[in-house]
Amino acid sequence: MIFEAKARRLVTGVRIGLRVAATAFAIAAAVGGAQSVHAQPGWTPSRPLRLVVPYAPGGGTDVLARLVVAGIGNGLGQPIVVENRPGANGVIGANVVYGSPPDGLTLLFAAADFISVAPYIHKKVVQFQPNGFRPVAPVAKMGFVLAGRPDADTKTVQDIVAKAKTNLLSYGHWGPGSMAQMGMELLKTNAHIDNMLEVPFGGAAPVMTAVMGGQIDYAFIPTPLAVANRTKLRLYALGSPERFPSIKDIPTLTEIGYTVDADTWFGVLAPPNTPQAIVDTIQAQVVRVTSQAEFRSRMADMGYTPITIDPKKFGEFVQAENQRWGAAVKAARIRIED
Repeated sequence: MIFEAKARRLVTGVRIGLRVAATAFAIAAAVGGAQSVHAQPGWTPSRPLRLVVPYAPGGGTDVLARLVVAGIGNGLGQPIVVENRPGANGVIGANVVYGSPPDGLTLLFAAADFISVAPYIHKKVVQFQPNGFRPVAPVAKMGFVLAGRPDADTKTVQDIVAKAKTNLLSYGHWGPGSMAQMGMELLKTNAHIDNMLEVPFGGAAPVMTAVMGGQIDYAFIPTPLAVANRTKLRLYALGSPERFPSIKDIPTLTEIGYTVDADTWFGVLAPPNTPQAIVDTIQAQVVRVTSQAEFRSRMADMGYTPITIDPKKFGEFVQAENQRWGAAVKAARIRIED
């Protein structure tokens, strides 16, 4: 997701980084059949594939991508190598894949941040059409939690909304178009909050530190980090359609009366014009891994939830998300870079 190098310390704090090797091994073992499952007759790769992850190694997105790769094993008849290409909140890596040959050998581990949001904000940097990629398969979603410091005088979301209408409250995010910003903008729109002071930081870690220290009032924090630091934060509500299992007592904003869905999605995309036979073959392997109970359990431990849609309809899902976030950016009047 958007939390990159600076967020890695917090990811390590929740033991994600320390569990990468063990988790990957467990996934590979759980789907042991991967070592004997070969590509469908329609297509067989001629050499190793690369899965481009547009974030730094060790972050939550990188770990999730490596779990998928570990589960696939040599199921495609060739290994898959993870290639980290961080920069511009994921846009650099997406540009690389978009311009790659449509031979199935270069794939993108995509997230909503740079596919569904960035094209409407970072127009000079984005070199791809968000609906131009070939959708391969969904992997997971990650939510965000509206949080404040434990001693805040606002006890509920309603308190925050009421106070925001008479006081200039502050909130943190890690850049234009980040889900931390988009989540708060969706809440502002639904709650008819005219103004809040937005304070940009370099990543999720410094945002959380600023909330804990009282430098800013509130922020939308990635669910895994919010859960791991629950005793240091006041968790008000989830910006997700459903409650999260490990914090079942925390309601969603929708339950409270504010329709906010700030979940970010993750999935595998291929360059434009990739033949359907290649897409079908890779999709079958990704779906085989992500449908495993062990894989889903590991995802839940890390703060992710499966995307429960027909993989064949993943393209429709991505297009709907692109449209939804485009409308949200416009409604929030987020400044587009010149």
